[in-house]
Amino acid sequence: MVLSLKIVHDTFLKQQPVPSQKIENEEDKVWVKKGRELELHSWVDLKEEKSYLRVALTKDEFNGKNTWYVYEPHVEVWDDDKQLFPKKISIKVRNVTSCSTEVVRGLDKQIIDEMNRLIPNVLISFDDLDVELGPAVWAMLQPAAKRALERAIQDRGVPMVINSAYRTIAQQLVLYNHYRNRRCGIPIAARPSRSNHQSGLAIDISDYLSWRPYLQKYGWRWLGWGDPVHFDYVGGRTRDIRSLAVRAFQRVWNRYNINDRIAEDGSYGPSTERRLNNSFSEGFSISVPPKTESDKSIQFRVLRLSQPYMKGEDVRAIQQALAKAGYSLEPDGVYGPGSEGVVKQFQEQNGLDVDGVVGPATRAKMGL
Repeated sequence: MVLSLKIVHDTFLKQQPVPSQKIENEEDKVWVKKGRELELHSWVDLKEEKSYLRVALTKDEFNGKNTWYVYEPHVEVWDDDKQLFPKKISIKVRNVTSCSTEVVRGLDKQIIDEMNRLIPNVLISFDDLDVELGPAVWAMLQPAAKRALERAIQDRGVPMVINSAYRTIAQQLVLYNHYRNRRCGIPIAARPSRSNHQSGLAIDISDYLSWRPYLQKYGWRWLGWGDPVHFDYVGGRTRDIRSLAVRAFQRVWNRYNINDRIAEDGSYGPSTERRLNNSFSEGFSISVPPKTESDKSIQFRVLRLSQPYMKGEDVRAIQQALAKAGYSLEPDGVYGPGSEGVVKQFQEQNGLDVDGVVGPATRAKMGL
């Protein structure tokens, strides 16, 4: 067993579970770049310290110290090829009942990455500012809005508690579904692509009356008593990115669903909403490591009955797993009506959604 800490976003390792700006001793914080992997001795998810892990490295790699705190959304913990943290949740967006939108974070990341692929740095992180964030908050804004936020925080000189900032269309659909189904006490929610939070120019904060003059000084508009926690940046040098977010999702969907493609037009209609609801909260595609040197890594797609039929080694691997489990079918690498029927039998017998779609939850039950 080899425990490792994977850095998935540029971040600080810290000696206290607080924003890095509060740590005066430079020896007590270390900047670590995205992509680095550190060997762990142990780790703890600190429930009492919101949004932080405590990690013990196997070596005194930084300033002679091996125990550090790290911000949860910036890291993953792995045991060899098994992800321990954050735990993967295999559920379709339409089936999310949790009141927190954190559950769709994997899908969120794919959408945001695609947006920045289409227009580089259209959204940038502001978690390097003196802010305190909840676990579901995406600390992303358009560059001009971040600069204005930074000036306001510097002027007041205290941390800002942010409860919502950029919200992906997946998060917004979760909230919209809750609203339509009268869940989580949500009195009203905009359809995806219509919320101000999808502009990259909006924040919801605590202590809003104290922050109001500082934010307004730098181009942030208070929405008023109808939504007193909400501020929109109106200071200029911005763009409307809401259709970009929709187009980004459409491109991601098409990349992993080549037999069920949709128009990449940035328009949010019934076709796009149906696909977004049928997307898995953890995102698309996982790569299964080879079990032997001679095996090739299989890139799994979400499999479904389509015209033409889906074909490939991922289909064959599913069929072989079903045949090994005692189901009657020929592993021919073609996902046709026969394969769909057997998958439905498997799903029914294993307490899964019986839809004939092979996604992460069905693969997990198969041991893939």
